[in-house]
Amino acid sequence: MAYEIEVRELQPQTVVAVRVSVPVEAIPTIMGEVFGEVYAYVGRAGLTPAGMPYARYHSFGAEEMDMEVGSPVAGPAEGEGRIVSGELPGGTAAVTWHIGPYDTIVAAYDAITAWMQQHGREPAGAPGEA
Repeated sequence: MAYEIEVRELQPQTVVAVRVSVPVEAIPTIMGEVFGEVYAYVGRAGLTPAGMPYARYHSFGAEEMDMEVGSPVAGPAEGEGRIVSGELPGGTAAVTWHIGPYDTIVAAYDAITAWMQQHGREPAGAPGEA
């Protein structure tokens, strides 16, 4: 699949999220479980989702990933238990669409990394997906 890279200016967003370290092969399962937990909290707290659910990857390991899974919400949020309130940073972002099985999404990350190198850009934060 050919990836078309687009530059967007993102606005900061209030989020509720869970940060976990998981084995690489468990990412899709854990992600689904955590999204369920986050959206159950959003409903209980009377919050309004304000964007696409997301995942950010704070560190990559050969066997384990430190990831954050959450949802943007409208207005302030407090969190509950392991669900914390935070903010997705705003700023310039290189983005693309990945269409296909989740286990092939690494190709999209590779395309963005190559584009950034070709255009003299450096990452300013954790990569992620929505």
